[in-house]
Amino acid sequence: MEKGDRKTKRLVGILLLSFLFFVSSAWVVFDELFAPLEEEMQTVTVPNFEGQALSSVRMADWFEVKTEYRYDESAPSGVILSQEPSGGSQRKIGVRRPTCQLKLTVSLGRETAILPDVVGEDVRVAEGRLREAGFAVKSEISVGAYPEGEVYQMSPRGGEKLPVGTEIVLYVSAGTPAVTVTVPDLRGLTRGEALTQIWLSQLSVKEVIEVPSEVEEGLVIAQDYPPGTVVMAGSRLTLTVSGRD
Repeated sequence: MEKGDRKTKRLVGILLLSFLFFVSSAWVVFDELFAPLEEEMQTVTVPNFEGQALSSVRMADWFEVKTEYRYDESAPSGVILSQEPSGGSQRKIGVRRPTCQLKLTVSLGRETAILPDVVGEDVRVAEGRLREAGFAVKSEISVGAYPEGEVYQMSPRGGEKLPVGTEIVLYVSAGTPAVTVTVPDLRGLTRGEALTQIWLSQLSVKEVIEVPSEVEEGLVIAQDYPPGTVVMAGSRLTLTVSGRD
């Protein structure tokens, strides 16, 4: 009989423990789903931060802030572009949920890049490099003492940090213009006088030939280009000078 009583007591104990475990589990589930009845939830209104500088904004303790950044041409660096949830919306907070998530998107300002220095490069190569770096290009061609198509100046100057999309002006050489000169009459001049006159006329000497002549020694008696001939600057003349007979 005593043996049966022990079994009964053990069964009752097991049932009692099972009941207590069930009640505690049910309470945990109820607490998670519905929260305690005695907890009071507070309704808060989310402020509107858009258009304000992030550095000047004071965040309430109940905000859990996540910040993202992106380039934007319309807003200076540090200005809040958007937020989620939006300003004016309401959220509930309490003991079990004391914070409200807030996502802010902040401007990095206009994107910038280092301007490549393309002085000395062919204009086609220079334009390609600048456009690849994100800049707009304008070329101005003028006559200059540089090879045709060479960039001899740029504005702004290379190496500067500038907003992407800035227009860069390239000054490009059209090459040295063709210059023509008139061949002077060198006949009757001494060798020295003729050489000086050739230099002043933007010409050069190819050869000086001495030939026996009845004319006074050392005077120019002939020239390969007739006086008055129009030639390219730098053309080379051959002079014939009288020598000893």
